Amino acid sequence: MMAEDDPARFLCLLDELKTSRELLKSGFGHLQEIDMGNTFYHLPHQLLASGFERLMKCYIAVVHKGRDGAYPDRRAMQSLGHDLEGLLETIRTKYYGGTQRPLLQQDLAFIKTDSVLNDCVRILSLFGKMGRYYNLDVVAGAHHEPMDPKDEWEALESRVEDPTPYHGDQERLYRDYYPRVNSALIAKMERLVRAIAMQFTLGGHADAGGEVRRLSVVYQKFRNIRDDQFGTVDYRRSVEILRGNADQWIRRSYHEIAASGWPSLAVTKAEFGDEWPFRDDRVTVECRDGLFCIVNIGGYDFALNGAARSRFGLPFAHDAGVAVLGKSVGPFIEVARGLSASRCQPAHPPPF
Repeated sequence: MMAEDDPARFLCLLDELKTSRELLKSGFGHLQEIDMGNTFYHLPHQLLASGFERLMKCYIAVVHKGRDGAYPDRRAMQSLGHDLEGLLETIRTKYYGGTQRPLLQQDLAFIKTDSVLNDCVRILSLFGKMGRYYNLDVVAGAHHEPMDPKDEWEALESRVEDPTPYHGDQERLYRDYYPRVNSALIAKMERLVRAIAMQFTLGGHADAGGEVRRLSVVYQKFRNIRDDQFGTVDYRRSVEILRGNADQWIRRSYHEIAASGWPSLAVTKAEFGDEWPFRDDRVTVECRDGLFCIVNIGGYDFALNGAARSRFGLPFAHDAGVAVLGKSVGPFIEVARGLSASRCQPAHPPPF
């Protein structure tokens, strides 16, 4: 039987679930901004820890309602605590359904065994419990051993990808290492979010009142992420701002590029044969004065290297969101430099 205040509780749960989604998206976006010039991990950690806690508690609450006919009471909600590891274990062992489906079986195994995901959850959990006020705990002479989440996260980054090959090359460190590491970590967390989102629709949970079904729309976009899209979604607010100024970008047609006299080459995803970093399937690479490497994507010019950015004020392809974070444009810099060395003739016009 439905309690009189159930509609109000549902609306609060809906609002909380939407809040969790926005916190996670913002947390992923701020994590994508981390590089050698921005090591402010506290903000993405704060956002992600809060987002995951709210998501997992909302999910547990609505499944509990379907099973028992009532939402968890205050004592039950408080007993869940702030331990993300504990919350995830509760979901995995008590609230995870639909395991007859191969995809959900695979996600359950991933949640249980993936060491990188488990480290992400562990660090965010420790951040929520002990790391938020690490500096103040040290100042106050805390009796427990303070945990610095920044150090823990940087150690995790090094386990995901060894930074040693990037030392001594600041441009590659900025362009390749941090985006690659952040992409790998976000991919793991996105899969966890998708796994929980899948439970709203495929978990086979009791749902006499339809609450589980109605809440499922909140995480629809996460639920629809394909495996090959993990780590490729751009959540950065800075990209939205930069795209808002697209009318100030330099626009050139293919024929204008060919007529410029600088060596250029059209490259397609189909013929490239390696990891393709751009969101368009066709780009034109250009090199000016043997130094300034430029790529034209969708009719707009973007910088491939720092020299082109400084000289012409072009945005980097990754910063504009037209290249996928974690996928290097380094090979295209080499293509551009090779054009200059060989003075390759401008590419043939496209057949369209």
